[in-house]
Amino acid sequence: MIIPTSISSIKAFSTNALIGTGIPFLIAFFTPITALLLGVGFFTLVDTFTGMWAAKKRGEKIHSRAMGRTVTKMLFYSLAIILAHGLEVIFMPWLAVTSVVAGYIALVEFRSNMENIGYITGIDIWNYLLNKFDAFKPKQIPKNDRE
Repeated sequence: MIIPTSISSIKAFSTNALIGTGIPFLIAFFTPITALLLGVGFFTLVDTFTGMWAAKKRGEKIHSRAMGRTVTKMLFYSLAIILAHGLEVIFMPWLAVTSVVAGYIALVEFRSNMENIGYITGIDIWNYLLNKFDAFKPKQIPKNDRE
Protein backbone atom coordinates (compact mmCIF):
# COMPACT_ATOMS: atom_id res chain seq x y z
CA MET A 1 0.00 0.00 0.00
CA ILE A 2 1.33 3.44 -0.98
CA ILE A 3 0.64 6.27 1.43
CA PRO A 4 0.96 9.74 -0.06
CA THR A 5 3.48 11.89 1.75
CA SER A 6 1.87 15.20 0.83
CA ILE A 7 -1.39 16.51 -0.58
CA SER A 8 0.34 17.49 -3.82
CA SER A 9 1.16 13.85 -4.51
CA ILE A 10 -2.56 12.94 -4.60
CA LYS A 11 -3.64 12.78 -8.25
CA ALA A 12 -7.00 14.45 -7.51
CA PHE A 13 -5.13 17.62 -6.60
CA SER A 14 -2.83 17.66 -9.59
CA THR A 15 -2.89 20.69 -11.86
CA ASN A 16 -4.28 18.67 -14.77
CA ALA A 17 -7.07 17.22 -12.65
CA LEU A 18 -8.04 20.62 -11.24
CA ILE A 19 -8.02 22.24 -14.67
CA GLY A 20 -9.78 19.28 -16.24
CA THR A 21 -12.66 19.38 -13.77
CA GLY A 22 -12.54 23.00 -12.60
CA ILE A 23 -12.94 24.73 -15.93
CA PRO A 24 -15.93 22.63 -17.05
CA PHE A 25 -17.51 23.17 -13.62
CA LEU A 26 -17.09 26.95 -13.87
CA ILE A 27 -18.49 26.98 -17.40
CA ALA A 28 -21.48 24.90 -16.31
CA PHE A 29 -22.06 27.12 -13.27
CA PHE A 30 -21.83 30.48 -15.05
CA THR A 31 -23.56 29.64 -18.35
CA PRO A 32 -27.13 29.96 -17.01
CA ILE A 33 -26.45 33.42 -15.55
CA THR A 34 -24.39 34.91 -18.36
CA ALA A 35 -27.34 36.80 -19.86
CA LEU A 36 -28.33 38.15 -16.43
CA LEU A 37 -24.79 39.35 -15.72
CA LEU A 38 -24.53 41.00 -19.14
CA GLY A 39 -28.00 42.54 -18.84
CA VAL A 40 -27.35 44.05 -15.42
CA GLY A 41 -23.94 45.24 -16.61
CA PHE A 42 -25.57 46.91 -19.61
CA PHE A 43 -28.19 48.66 -17.45
CA THR A 44 -25.44 49.86 -15.10
CA LEU A 45 -23.26 51.20 -17.92
CA VAL A 46 -26.20 52.98 -19.53
CA ASP A 47 -27.10 54.45 -16.12
CA THR A 48 -23.55 55.75 -15.81
CA PHE A 49 -23.75 57.33 -19.26
CA THR A 50 -27.17 58.93 -18.69
CA GLY A 51 -26.16 60.01 -15.16
CA MET A 52 -23.06 61.78 -16.46
CA TRP A 53 -25.10 63.47 -19.19
CA ALA A 54 -27.76 64.60 -16.68
CA ALA A 55 -25.06 65.87 -14.29
CA LYS A 56 -23.45 67.82 -17.11
CA LYS A 57 -26.83 69.32 -18.01
CA ARG A 58 -27.32 70.34 -14.35
CA GLY A 59 -23.89 72.00 -14.44
CA GLU A 60 -22.33 69.57 -11.97
CA LYS A 61 -18.71 68.54 -12.20
CA ILE A 62 -18.08 64.90 -13.01
CA HIS A 63 -15.57 63.31 -10.65
CA SER A 64 -13.62 60.09 -10.93
CA ARG A 65 -15.46 59.02 -7.78
CA ALA A 66 -18.56 58.47 -9.94
CA MET A 67 -16.67 56.02 -12.14
CA GLY A 68 -15.41 54.28 -9.01
CA ARG A 69 -19.01 53.84 -7.84
CA THR A 70 -19.88 52.31 -11.21
CA VAL A 71 -17.09 49.76 -10.95
CA THR A 72 -18.14 48.98 -7.38
CA LYS A 73 -21.79 48.63 -8.38
CA MET A 74 -20.96 46.30 -11.28
CA LEU A 75 -18.70 44.19 -9.07
CA PHE A 76 -21.21 43.81 -6.26
CA TYR A 77 -24.24 43.44 -8.54
CA SER A 78 -22.41 40.58 -10.26
CA LEU A 79 -21.49 39.09 -6.91
CA ALA A 80 -25.13 39.29 -5.76
CA ILE A 81 -26.29 37.45 -8.91
CA ILE A 82 -23.57 34.78 -8.53
CA LEU A 83 -24.46 34.26 -4.86
CA ALA A 84 -28.17 34.08 -5.69
CA HIS A 85 -27.43 31.51 -8.37
CA GLY A 86 -25.41 29.43 -5.91
CA LEU A 87 -28.25 29.64 -3.38
CA GLU A 88 -30.76 28.61 -6.02
CA VAL A 89 -28.69 25.72 -7.43
CA ILE A 90 -27.62 24.27 -4.10
CA PHE A 91 -30.46 25.01 -1.69
CA MET A 92 -33.60 26.23 -3.48
CA PRO A 93 -33.94 24.78 -6.98
CA TRP A 94 -37.71 25.30 -6.82
CA LEU A 95 -37.41 29.09 -6.40
CA ALA A 96 -36.11 31.46 -9.07
CA VAL A 97 -33.87 33.37 -6.63
CA THR A 98 -31.40 34.41 -9.33
CA SER A 99 -34.09 35.91 -11.56
CA VAL A 100 -35.66 37.79 -8.65
CA VAL A 101 -32.33 39.28 -7.55
CA ALA A 102 -31.26 40.18 -11.10
CA GLY A 103 -34.74 41.54 -11.87
CA TYR A 104 -34.69 43.77 -8.80
CA ILE A 105 -31.23 45.12 -9.67
CA ALA A 106 -32.29 45.72 -13.28
CA LEU A 107 -35.45 47.51 -12.13
CA VAL A 108 -33.44 49.81 -9.85
CA GLU A 109 -31.08 50.65 -12.71
CA PHE A 110 -34.00 51.03 -15.14
CA ARG A 111 -35.69 53.52 -12.83
CA SER A 112 -32.46 55.47 -12.45
CA ASN A 113 -32.08 55.54 -16.24
CA MET A 114 -35.66 56.80 -16.66
CA GLU A 115 -35.04 59.56 -14.10
CA ASN A 116 -31.84 60.60 -15.88
CA ILE A 117 -33.50 60.52 -19.29
CA GLY A 118 -36.40 62.53 -17.87
CA TYR A 119 -34.01 65.18 -16.65
CA ILE A 120 -32.12 65.25 -19.95
CA THR A 121 -35.21 65.40 -22.19
CA GLY A 122 -37.70 67.08 -19.89
CA ILE A 123 -40.11 64.17 -20.31
CA ASP A 124 -40.77 62.22 -17.11
CA ILE A 125 -41.11 58.74 -18.61
CA TRP A 126 -41.04 56.92 -15.25
CA ASN A 127 -44.03 58.75 -13.76
CA TYR A 128 -45.85 58.63 -17.09
CA LEU A 129 -45.54 54.83 -17.10
CA LEU A 130 -46.54 54.57 -13.44
CA ASN A 131 -49.67 56.62 -14.12
CA LYS A 132 -50.55 54.36 -17.06
CA PHE A 133 -50.20 51.27 -14.86
CA ASP A 134 -52.42 52.88 -12.20
CA ALA A 135 -55.31 52.46 -14.62
CA PHE A 136 -54.95 48.67 -14.23
CA LYS A 137 -55.13 48.70 -10.43
CA PRO A 138 -58.34 47.31 -8.97
CA LYS A 139 -60.69 50.00 -7.77
CA GLN A 140 -61.32 50.26 -4.03
CA ILE A 141 -64.92 49.79 -3.01
CA PRO A 142 -65.96 52.40 -0.43
CA LYS A 143 -66.72 50.96 3.01
CA ASN A 144 -70.33 52.18 2.78
CA ASP A 145 -70.96 50.04 -0.34
CA ARG A 146 -69.56 46.82 1.22
CA GLU A 147 -71.90 44.34 2.78
